[in-house]
This record gives sequence, structure tokens and C-alpha cells, in this order.
Amino acid sequence: MIIALALAAADPVAFLAAVRADDLAQVEHMLSKDRSLAGARDEKGSAVSSALAVRKGQGFVPRRDNRVLEAILKRRPQLTPVEVCSVGTASQVNAQLADDPAFPRSRSSNGWTPLHAAAFGNNAAAAALLLAAGAEVDARAKNRFDNTPLQVAMLSQASDAAQVLIAHGADVNAQQAEGVTALLEAAANGDTVSIRMLLAAGSDPSYAMPDGRTALDFARAGEHTEAAQLLERSKR
Repeated sequence: MIIALALAAADPVAFLAAVRADDLAQVEHMLSKDRSLAGARDEKGSAVSSALAVRKGQGFVPRRDNRVLEAILKRRPQLTPVEVCSVGTASQVNAQLADDPAFPRSRSSNGWTPLHAAAFGNNAAAAALLLAAGAEVDARAKNRFDNTPLQVAMLSQASDAAQVLIAHGADVNAQQAEGVTALLEAAANGDTVSIRMLLAAGSDPSYAMPDGRTALDFARAGEHTEAAQLLERSKR
């Protein structure tokens, strides 16, 4: 049994599987045996990107609750430029901008700009720096979703980054490919903090998708009582 655990600790395939399964106990056990696993990657992505992509309900695990990600980051893995935007420090972002002034308008393999990555990772400092360096606040992802950084922020309940985007003029009523707005994404996750912020910034609570569903419908479907009550009051 001890030999089996030792072998598992050094196995990047098993480690990435544990990360994608959000198995904190296994992730921490393996990292305690081999901290270099924090830098593991395969054709699907790195340990950092895999931890960021762990699902929760209709969205993704918020950064504040992502203990698997934090366990990985404690081992200081080498970050890609896009990962720096998601989880890096302000100094790391500044270094990336100094190395490549065109970086804010670049695209990653999933069609996102660096600002999308900062928004998804709730990295408000990175978002502010990218915007100051010329990032387009309402840039559309070049993928089937056609979503903006603000809409991406709502996928992971990234209210801190969303606040920065709104302060820089993000369109709170922009519609992505299927007609979903940021408010509908927030309602689907029961994210009352973001719902309040979006409503205060002018999000339309009565907007309906082509199929007729509103933010209130999304909140009710997810059994998010507080969010539903908040949206009901906003329509009066």
C-alpha cells in the first residue's frame, strides 16, 4: 500500500485526474509527496487551468472556494501568460505586459482574450492592468459562445473582477450567442452579490431570451430562493 501511494504521488496522469475530479484530499496528498506535480500538464491543459475549470452547478467553482487551485498555487508552478492573468500577481501581469505590449489584444486557443481569463479567475488587479494597457472591455470570445469578459466573470461568480469591468463601461446587457446576458448567468448561479451589482449598473431584469426565459426563471430553476426574491423585487 505504501509503495502504491508513492507511485501515485509521482504520477501526473493520476494527479490531473484528481484535480479535475476536485478531489482535494488526493491532490494535497500527492503534492505533499511531489510538489513538482503542481506544474503537471497534458493535452487538455495544466493543473492550474484544470482546477480553474472545475464545475459547480450551472457554473464553475468560484476562486474564493477553489481549494484545489489554492493547493496547487501554494507550490508556485510556472504559469503561462494566460494563467498569469487568471491567478497571477499584479507584478507578474506587469512583467507580461512589459514583455509583450500587444498581449492585451491577443487570443488564447479557446478564443478568449487575456481580459476574459482575468475575469474568469476573479483577478481584479489583472483586469484593471489589462484595461489600462488597452484591453477591450467588451471583447467577444472567438468561440461558439461569443461572450464578453463580464459574462465570463459571471460563470465563476467573479464579482470583484466584474466590478472593475463595469467601472470601465462594460455593457451589462450584452447578449452572447444564445441570447444569455450577464444577469441571467448570475441568476443561474444564485449569485446575489453580482445580481445586485448588475441591477445597480442597469441590467434589465425583464429581458427575456428568444425562448422566453428571464433571469427570474433561471433563479427559480436553480432553486436559488434569495436570488429569485431579489429579482422579483426588481421587477416591481
